[in-house]
Amino acid sequence: MLRLNKDELAAYNAAVRFLAMREYCAAELTAKLAGKAHSAEVIKAVLARLVADGYLSESRFAELFLRSRMRKGETPRIAAIKARLKGVDESALQVALDEAEAEFDAASCCRQLINRRDPQGLRHADEHFWQRQARFLHNKGFDAGTIVHVMNEKCDQFDD
Repeated sequence: MLRLNKDELAAYNAAVRFLAMREYCAAELTAKLAGKAHSAEVIKAVLARLVADGYLSESRFAELFLRSRMRKGETPRIAAIKARLKGVDESALQVALDEAEAEFDAASCCRQLINRRDPQGLRHADEHFWQRQARFLHNKGFDAGTIVHVMNEKCDQFDD
């Protein structure tokens, strides 16, 4: 077991406090620790220790981040793009992305988002609303085919 010097111990304790609140990827944690005026060498040593102690895991962060974004209605592809912007390790992200895509049902998720925004389907015939819904779903990462299929399905449901 490696002993930490005074600076490393302070950085380690700060990192553990950050990680107690939520998961971080190494890039995010590096930025947080650098913002606390810790040197690059100290941060590198602390990150290595956190990984060895099991407190910091890129794969765990990638999986939790993707699941969190997907619960908000984003497709795995859009969630992965946002994870890359945070600096997540690409290999850990790819494993999490493969798992997320395997269990993702685009049509079902699309239906849930539509139902959440217009639960009673009161505005299904409003063309302006239809276009807004389609743009919203497109921004969440759904392809045009899925959007049109689900939106038409929703309209047909209320036309009967």
